[in-house]
Amino acid sequence: MLPSPAFIIDREALRRNLAILEAARAEVGFTLLFALKGFALPAVMEDILAVAEGLAASSLNEALLAYEYGRQKVHLYAPAYRPVDVPKLIPLAETWTFNSLEALLRWTPHLPDSIALGLRVNPHYGSAAADLYNPGQPGSRLGVSPAYADLELPARLTGLHVHTLCEADAESTFRLVEALIHHFHKWLKKVRWVNLGGGHLLTRAGYDRRRFAEAITLLRSEFPNLERIYLEPSAAFVWEAGYLISEVLDLTRNDDRHWAMLDVSFTAHMPDTLEMPYRPVIREALAGPDPAYPTYWLGGITCLAGDGIGPYSFPQPLEVGDRLTFCDMAHYTFVKTTLFNGVAHPAILVKEAKGYRLVKEFGYADYRHRLTNV
Repeated sequence: MLPSPAFIIDREALRRNLAILEAARAEVGFTLLFALKGFALPAVMEDILAVAEGLAASSLNEALLAYEYGRQKVHLYAPAYRPVDVPKLIPLAETWTFNSLEALLRWTPHLPDSIALGLRVNPHYGSAAADLYNPGQPGSRLGVSPAYADLELPARLTGLHVHTLCEADAESTFRLVEALIHHFHKWLKKVRWVNLGGGHLLTRAGYDRRRFAEAITLLRSEFPNLERIYLEPSAAFVWEAGYLISEVLDLTRNDDRHWAMLDVSFTAHMPDTLEMPYRPVIREALAGPDPAYPTYWLGGITCLAGDGIGPYSFPQPLEVGDRLTFCDMAHYTFVKTTLFNGVAHPAILVKEAKGYRLVKEFGYADYRHRLTNV
């Protein structure tokens, strides 16, 4: 029996996503990057790099991992850079994007000419279900506001970067391009590349690739000076390609709620379910709560009062020992997990054509080593 809790990456599903992305790149013509901030599992990096033309990093640790497994220099962006990290990042970077004009001007004299410099901009358009995930808001700390768009760009700047989408459709990409052109037309005429960031969910069923192509074509036709258009849709690479196995540890009733207590945590293992919030699909549950069927709230294993979601209904009453499977648990899952309360961290496995491959199991040593060097 598979361990519980455990993250499972379905390699066949991953490869289906990769085939869609490869076809879209061939049809439209853009440079496809993979951003480690959404998913960073070396065990399947070879598959990803068969399609992705580069890796994007947002910290020194991500850049080191990207360089090690990508065997090439990386595309770097972070809201700010620690001075102690800059000398270590220089040999790793192909493009280096800054969050503000002030940071760009401060660091440019310290960076070799071999690194292409970029600037993140905020076109005041975003597509996200919650403000927490929308950097396109006015006043956002991420990217330069249109208020600065009349300034002359520094001579060494070669590109612009924008990222204001989250699990977005093609129409959102088109509107993003329109907003970018409207607010930063002057700057777009002066640069050689544009990075449209992530959030383009090209692998979701029903995604309108024709409309997406129109967005890229609009940008390219308006600015023939652009030599490259980058995209880094990391969630699209692993969309619905992973799941989280959990086990029912206890069943109880408090007031008018039935609770199924699990060996996973929503705050520690699936934080987006509470931060967004969103309701994850559970394979064994009905599509929605139905009082005609056994209905439960699902409780996480930590002591946080809000570590739970629901309600969910099931065809049959749950029993202690039952397994529940949370779907679409690859992107922004184990890259965001914590060891809060010292709870058991889910194992990581890859589902291969001939069975399951254990990538890593976690134990006391992992918890202890986060707190001490001894």
